[in-house]
Amino acid sequence: MVEKHDNAAIVFADIGGSTKLYVDVGDERAREIVAHTLDVWSSLTSEAGGSVVQLRGDGMLCMFPTADAALQAAVRMRDLPYPAPLSMHAGINVGRVLHEAEQLYGDVVNIAARMADIAKKFEIVLTEAARLQLTESRHAARLRLIGGVPVKGKPEPMDVYLLPDDRRALTDYRPPMRKTDVGGLILRYGGNTWLVGGSAGACLLGRDDDCRLRIEHRLVSRRHASVECVAGKFFLQDHSTNGTYVAERNGAPVLVHRELLQLKEPGLISLGIEPQFNVQHSISFSFER
Repeated sequence: MVEKHDNAAIVFADIGGSTKLYVDVGDERAREIVAHTLDVWSSLTSEAGGSVVQLRGDGMLCMFPTADAALQAAVRMRDLPYPAPLSMHAGINVGRVLHEAEQLYGDVVNIAARMADIAKKFEIVLTEAARLQLTESRHAARLRLIGGVPVKGKPEPMDVYLLPDDRRALTDYRPPMRKTDVGGLILRYGGNTWLVGGSAGACLLGRDDDCRLRIEHRLVSRRHASVECVAGKFFLQDHSTNGTYVAERNGAPVLVHRELLQLKEPGLISLGIEPQFNVQHSISFSFER
């Protein structure tokens, strides 16, 4: 039976550092520690009025009746003592979901997982929808806007908020990155270079006159793709008819079509055609740290 929840608060919490833990203490002991941590998280979820819907590897997908309950549980999870090298991070979103058996469906769930991906260790990241549902001022007043973040399937970046961990502020917490705090991504094409990030901002690629990096080719759309820096990470967003191919170092070309891709390793960008067939018009990119 499918249950509809119009205003559910969704938390995706994940354990970080487990891979190194398995190396440090061995498989059996590491599995015991991870399982115990998830058991404690489950208890904290229940105490806050929520329910555990699904375990995903070293992560947990939970549903709560309110954003306050969701944040309360996530904060209590974060504040647990974790043996090195373990940590946690979580994402929270609020909205309409479908609940069937041990599955949650809906865009709200996918975005909660995306918020967890953005969060660094011991960070809790919330969407604007979740922030607006908070009624406990002690939490709402401490949230920090970290800017618009590209989300797959969304035409515009989403404003997201960070709840800092004051207890670990001196060692683990890094404040939201300003444009001047991060290095840049360098695009190279036709003997010229373009910087993305820092004071340079984003770079629009295509045939239009207003594109920072213009390429005249029959397979290139007028406003084909954009490359931008968000919270210290670099993303390519395709807006085109034919898609964009990205080949990172030592990797095969990946087609990005009307979606978002994080750029992690130096490589090539080819608009509308695979790079091996587009040597003249391929764009190389590398990182400046």
